Amino acid sequence: VLSNIAELDLDNHSLLRIVAQRLLQLGEKKLAISLFHYLIELRPEEPQSYRDLGLAFEKTGQYNEALRYLYKVVTEPYDGRFDGIQVIALNEINNIIANHPRNLKYDYIDKAFIQKMPVDIRIVLNWDSDDTDVDLWVTEPDGEKCMYSYPLTANGGRISNDFTQGYGPEEYMIRNAKKGSYRIQAHYYGDHRPTVNGKATLSVQLYKQYGTTMQYKREITRRLNVTNDVVDLGEFEF
Repeated sequence: VLSNIAELDLDNHSLLRIVAQRLLQLGEKKLAISLFHYLIELRPEEPQSYRDLGLAFEKTGQYNEALRYLYKVVTEPYDGRFDGIQVIALNEINNIIANHPRNLKYDYIDKAFIQKMPVDIRIVLNWDSDDTDVDLWVTEPDGEKCMYSYPLTANGGRISNDFTQGYGPEEYMIRNAKKGSYRIQAHYYGDHRPTVNGKATLSVQLYKQYGTTMQYKREITRRLNVTNDVVDLGEFEF
């Protein structure tokens, strides 16, 4: 079925990203990584292409390769509409270094970028379609909502730069989280062009104790249907 989906449009990078991510979830590591390499050939100007491959290498235990591609996100020049993705990639680099220090080779990374950055909660929102505006909203236990227009809460929660034309990611982090219930939502403003794969697909990664050996991860995938809609993605207790 996945190969049939890919054959619908072999040059449709958004569609191929869905296929590659699904292959990775199914354990087809070589096929997934091969497809992520092909996506870099299709879209070398987009930092998300390198981040996707770097994170795929991390999932398959190839941590040095993961660092190499994630660092390209940090150091290479990209269009201004992607500003902010560099900080997210740095968080992912430091997480790999903290959790898998053995046999890592990262002397090429500027030492100023290497910092232990453990946080109680990290939430990352990605979507598969270009020219699409989706916003991550996180409501903290006391009702305070962290979002693009309110990026820093009194509790210390913060949200990353607002991506209005690309694929994200958008990231919420809080170092010392209050106990209670956290609600994750996405506001789908809409896209600017029709595609064979229709509306955007969201991928949300939820981490607890991120950057520590006690790290816990859960992933949620949701399909968007209605423009200018607020989608409830999940609620969890900390």
